[in-house]
Amino acid sequence: MAKAAAKPSGMMVSTVLGIAGSIALFVYIALGHGAQALWNPEGAVIVGGGITVAAMLAFRTSELIGALTAFFNIFREENDIKPDIANLVEFARLYQRSQVHEAEACVARARSPFLRLGLQLIVDGTPVNDILHVMNWRIQKMIEQETVEARLFRTLAGLAPAFGLLATLIGLIGMMAALGSATVAEVGQHMSIALVATLYGVVLANVVFKPIAIKLEQRTAKRVAALNVLLEGILLVRLGRSPTVVADALAEYVREHRDELHGTP
Repeated sequence: MAKAAAKPSGMMVSTVLGIAGSIALFVYIALGHGAQALWNPEGAVIVGGGITVAAMLAFRTSELIGALTAFFNIFREENDIKPDIANLVEFARLYQRSQVHEAEACVARARSPFLRLGLQLIVDGTPVNDILHVMNWRIQKMIEQETVEARLFRTLAGLAPAFGLLATLIGLIGMMAALGSATVAEVGQHMSIALVATLYGVVLANVVFKPIAIKLEQRTAKRVAALNVLLEGILLVRLGRSPTVVADALAEYVREHRDELHGTP
């Protein structure tokens, strides 16, 4: 049986287009209102520094590093599951023919650690309930880890406007302190600078942190669906189903998964 070639992960087009669109939007706003009017160094330090300090207080170092790694994952597409399915079906054929050594070699070729573990459990003769328990535990651990990464960015999305408001309040306090000696033009300038800090917080929350959290949550949902498809295949093989039945069942699972995610016929 010919193996499906593993398709390398490509750049996620939507992320690239989103970043390009955001840059274009900011350039348009800066050209319309003047870049100098939108620049507030003190506000940038308060918002950026406040978010950084709050993140370090709220999350462990390992979680911060994991979130940074997850951020780069939003730029690439997930690997296609078809090579894993082809590997699983090939294993099913070898396992059904009792070709143990060839089946073990097939296990070693599996690119997915999840699939490799499941196939090894089959070779070891592990009961179905134990396989289900172990594999579901692996899926749950992945969900917990990736949920923390997405929650970190959602937390930052909630903190950014708050620190933007804090910078604005500090600016307003300074403006009020100089109100007795300041002219109307100077008061307006101070007010503009103070409000820019709120803009920083709103932009960071809604253009940076929240979209990243949403994309990470979507990535996790897609990965969980793919692992569940592989788990179904592993259980079918362990139950002694024929390779044809396994291949047809997994093709049906993948088709239904696409229907639910994208609405394709």
